[in-house]
Amino acid sequence: HPRVRRQRQMCIRDRKYTKGKDSSERIEQLRRQAIEQTERYASSESVQKAIGPTMLHKIIVVYRGMEMVVCEEL
Repeated sequence: HPRVRRQRQMCIRDRKYTKGKDSSERIEQLRRQAIEQTERYASSESVQKAIGPTMLHKIIVVYRGMEMVVCEEL
């Protein structure tokens, strides 16, 4: 069997919460905020130094009340 080299993986998750009565527009606003914040954090020098060659997964989640309405890997 050929040797399989495993790549280390890390994850950045950003979660946003809104009230159950909030609109779809508010959900989209929080989604965009989460994307911007996650991308900014992931590209920061401190994170890049810390992860090195590690594969970085960037995940955003938005909850409306108790319901998860957005879950995306960027």
